[in-house]
Amino acid sequence: MTPTMDATTRRLVDFALAYRFEDLPASTVHAAKARLLDSAAVGLAAYAAPPVRILRKCAPRVEGPWAATLWGTRDKTTPDHAALVNGTMVRYLDLNDAYRTLDASHPSDNLPGLVAAAQALGSSGRELILALFISYEIQCRFTDTVPFNAAGWDQPVVGAQAAALAVGRMMGLDAEQLAHALSLSVVPHLCTYQTRSGELSMWKGCAGPNGARHGVFAAQLAREGLTGPYSAYEGIFGIWRQTLGKPGEFKLPAGRLAAPLGLNQTNIKKYPVRDSCQLPIDTALELRKKLAGRQPKSLKVDTYKSAHLGAVADPELWAPKTRETADHSMPFSIAAALADGEVTSDTFENHRFLDTDVLGLIARMKVEINADFSRQTPGLRHCRIEARLESDEAMVAQCSLALADIEKGTPDEVLNAKFHALTRRFLPEPARNELAAAIWRLETSERLDPLIDLMRI
Repeated sequence: MTPTMDATTRRLVDFALAYRFEDLPASTVHAAKARLLDSAAVGLAAYAAPPVRILRKCAPRVEGPWAATLWGTRDKTTPDHAALVNGTMVRYLDLNDAYRTLDASHPSDNLPGLVAAAQALGSSGRELILALFISYEIQCRFTDTVPFNAAGWDQPVVGAQAAALAVGRMMGLDAEQLAHALSLSVVPHLCTYQTRSGELSMWKGCAGPNGARHGVFAAQLAREGLTGPYSAYEGIFGIWRQTLGKPGEFKLPAGRLAAPLGLNQTNIKKYPVRDSCQLPIDTALELRKKLAGRQPKSLKVDTYKSAHLGAVADPELWAPKTRETADHSMPFSIAAALADGEVTSDTFENHRFLDTDVLGLIARMKVEINADFSRQTPGLRHCRIEARLESDEAMVAQCSLALADIEKGTPDEVLNAKFHALTRRFLPEPARNELAAAIWRLETSERLDPLIDLMRI
């Protein structure tokens, strides 16, 4: 990068150029296809969501080679706009895969942007899978050790740079061009954690895809020769000094690749709530069985520190006024599971977070940080709920989830069942079967257009 490429930029660019599809472990290739299937399902299920309709209306319709399909339609827009619209479809229900260690991220926020770029470029399925590996790996490794969230910065800071490098690799950019793409994606697009603080708005589901949008556009600009700010990370006003006050530390793969990699490590969700509310719902459902219809006079929940910080601490999470706040609320997630025996997208469409029976359960609830639970994260997560009855009898349920369990992967039959459950309102069974089959054989696809055409509603 003329005149200089700082050390962080060099590391990221070198990683983006280091591997070929043939270097990826078979389990990681399978994981990429699983996450595309999952993203297609949750995306199509949100086809008519309010923010998606707004964004789809605002996206310009274009023709020509640099265009990508708006999922579910015949319409095409620019790939960066497709990254935002289709990405928000995937993110809206809060049912797409997530990764939580030191920080939290949704690496699949970038997935529709990479698909859009691959479609516009005429890339193969193998090239898309390699790009997904690059994007997921950068996001997950930053999430492990770089405390952007605690410093007040949101997930798209990392997502934008991962998208720029992954798309740049599909474009065939050289090291200097990739460095400019990286700089153009991250320096102009720092975003704060206010997106996920207090009462949450529609933008909660758009922020990550907007980072992907910036990454796709940054790669396009670099391909055309636009230069970005030099010393993007380590300059006097670079990313490290402005965000953390010191250099961030992260570790990327080197040498022979071995699973688990980022694509293997994200948690494919069962419920449409934030990652740290998945286990509390499992625990609440176990407790509900033990209660057998009896109403608790009080509820005491034990959780770990980072879950409490993100899903409990804000007062708005105890009386959500919006869908976006409710699906980030541990108290609501637990109360809805206890009241209804399930938490689905209909839970939110029916505004259960405003109903008196659910709010009554929340009012009888206390959530505390368990120091032992906190010490065991992120390798092992726990949730414990104690219900006290009017008779003063205590009923207890406790559930745990290990990172190693997530890395084993969700069984294909479970993924396929989720896919069909979410898409049956929009696609007939033969079309669903054809789309799923096309995704499972992604590595044999020469182009993405036939697969994307199968998503048409």
